[in-house]
Amino acid sequence: MSKVGDIAGSVSREIEVNVSPSETFRVYGSLILVQLAMEAFPDKYYEFKVVKGDGGSNSIIEVFMVPGVEPDWYREEYMVVDYEKRIKSNRMLEGGVMDQGFISYVTTLRALEKEGNPNACIMTGTIDYVVKDASSLPVNPPLMHVYNTPLITLFQ
Repeated sequence: MSKVGDIAGSVSREIEVNVSPSETFRVYGSLILVQLAMEAFPDKYYEFKVVKGDGGSNSIIEVFMVPGVEPDWYREEYMVVDYEKRIKSNRMLEGGVMDQGFISYVTTLRALEKEGNPNACIMTGTIDYVVKDASSLPVNPPLMHVYNTPLITLFQ
């Protein structure tokens, strides 16, 4: 819960993907995304485990980084996974940015149809956050870099 003096914000990014929105969301709306991140970035990610659920709405996962990578772990909840609307929202619960002064950190991914091209889509990623004070905000580039540079690379 945010209080007076807390800082709230939002950061977004869009990337064109040369895959249909349905096929793109089949990957990004499931645990396949985490598995791909593990394979694509073995220098960052060590393992993940499903704490609750099957990768759909209300599932909870824990992600562990290789030794020397900070933060060394985080736990997140898949709040919404909607295949019809092709939207997925995750909320950080523990570890990661939550240990760095964030009160709330929610990532929302969307696979939007690209007008005139059924074999491509626009992936959008938005982070909505609340921090205790400005000193908790990472410096340049804000927020998107810390957790989502690998995600953006996978988009492409």
